[in-house]
Amino acid sequence: MRVLLSVMLISSMTLTACSGWRDSGVNPRNWFGNSRSAPIVNTTNTGERRSPSDRQTGNPLIEDENAELIVRRNASSAQKAGIFRRRARVEIYDGSLVDQVTSLVVEPLPTGAIVRVTGLPQREGAFDVRLLPISEDGPINGVMEYTLNAYQPIETPVGTQSTREVRVGAFLSNNDLEEINEIRVRGELNALSSRR
Repeated sequence: MRVLLSVMLISSMTLTACSGWRDSGVNPRNWFGNSRSAPIVNTTNTGERRSPSDRQTGNPLIEDENAELIVRRNASSAQKAGIFRRRARVEIYDGSLVDQVTSLVVEPLPTGAIVRVTGLPQREGAFDVRLLPISEDGPINGVMEYTLNAYQPIETPVGTQSTREVRVGAFLSNNDLEEINEIRVRGELNALSSRR
């Protein structure tokens, strides 16, 4: 009976000591905290831009963003020339900044993180919402900054806040997260940021 009581007492003390893991900085789910709002200041970024050659090469199994520039050795003849050849399309996105960024949540995953953003345009009917990175070269000084953009019709009613809300997400791999200490999303009137 004494042994059973001792084992139960020791195991209950050990289990209660484990509850601190949830709030510790070692837990990956706590790496990005709550987002904070900041006003937009019209200044230029003084940080140096890194060239793509400065970036570490990541996982060789993940396809590069500039894959269309690479000439593939095993390309079929239909891809090389002819009437069935697909031409590279250059897409021009004319979306404008969403008025306010209301929510920024970074959800950790085993393979990286999802950046989930909610914005509030001035009017109903915004569509084709996108998170566009400010720097194509990746994070600058550990800060990955995005703008929240959407096509926003001007001839629609203003409506209530719930009918105007737009949501968008972006995935960041573990390789991308190694260089990122802060994620910032800018709108027309404010910006939200989340730090590790």
